[in-house]
Amino acid sequence: MQLDGLKVLVVEDDPVFRQLVSDYCSQIGLAVSGAEDGQEALERFHDVQPDLVLVDLCMPRMGGLELLKVISRMAPEIPSIVITGNKAMSDVVEALRLGAWDYLMKPLADLAVLKQAIIDCLRETGDVPAVEQPSIPGWEDPGQSIEMADNFEAIKHDTQTASLIQAQLFPASRQSRKGYDFGYNLFKSEPVSDRLCDGFECGEHYYCAYLARVHPGGNLGAFVSVIIRSFFNQKLKRYRQGGSEAILEPYAMLGYLNEQLVKSGLGCTLDIAYLVFDQRTRRVAIGRAGNQIKVYLRSDDLLSPLALPQSPPIGQSSWGQPNCHYRDLGAGQALVLLEGANIARDSLMAEQFSGLQDDLQAGACLQLKSSA
Repeated sequence: MQLDGLKVLVVEDDPVFRQLVSDYCSQIGLAVSGAEDGQEALERFHDVQPDLVLVDLCMPRMGGLELLKVISRMAPEIPSIVITGNKAMSDVVEALRLGAWDYLMKPLADLAVLKQAIIDCLRETGDVPAVEQPSIPGWEDPGQSIEMADNFEAIKHDTQTASLIQAQLFPASRQSRKGYDFGYNLFKSEPVSDRLCDGFECGEHYYCAYLARVHPGGNLGAFVSVIIRSFFNQKLKRYRQGGSEAILEPYAMLGYLNEQLVKSGLGCTLDIAYLVFDQRTRRVAIGRAGNQIKVYLRSDDLLSPLALPQSPPIGQSSWGQPNCHYRDLGAGQALVLLEGANIARDSLMAEQFSGLQDDLQAGACLQLKSSA
């Protein structure tokens, strides 16, 4: 069998479920070791030297997210799959950011889904030979589609589910680290926002942020929020594993997003501006697709628009090669992204960042400031 001899570490605090998964993994040819929580998993990690880690998120002593953080630093080349009953999409998204290859939700109605996720995961690392098989449109990584496809069906047809899931995806409204401050507001006049944003650290030296608007809106906004987040997560994971620096190159990242959005067959387009801030040099790389999101340089209370070339939104098969621009920030200067109603600009100038909010008017603002 193609999995014979490969080693898996199953980290699960429920002894019954741990035994169920372990027995199944043994049946499909894997050499299995178990741990009842993250702390025990770390204690066994070096002895086991697993090819793959299956991990629950909610466990005593050390939970799954904390374990994934340690593994991503200690052995970023070792892939992991999350198997969890945690329904919080924000935790699942954070697990993907920390390097998890895929996630499966308990209960597992069909353990064959687990086998396929393991095979897809190990094919990417080269432990299992790749074979030609039909891909699911819009997904670079077949394993990612298994559980997400079901979630997307729920999102598309249930506005309440779409709204709840989307709200969990947005980052904290303010983030401050050594070298930068990040803040944003998204004002929505409908249950589901058609404005999307995120901000995240990339390695020790970079901070990345984007603001986007999807057309058409409605429940599709939540659908695209998840799919775009997944695409960014994949490139972030490749960077952490030393395989790609596309996440640091706005022109490459926008080209990749366009390709994946076209393949998805959703029939939507996306205006987006993407920033990559180098904390060492205070230089920001800027990529933009579409013209609705305006980019400004902010010095105190002065906003100076940046003259960027015209560019069509992403999501079109005829979309051209994107451009990348650079701006060096002085201490206290910021790059600002603005879109929509004046309330977005007013809240920005007042430095009142509260994240996702309901309002009669729709708009968005995002600020990335270089601090002293």
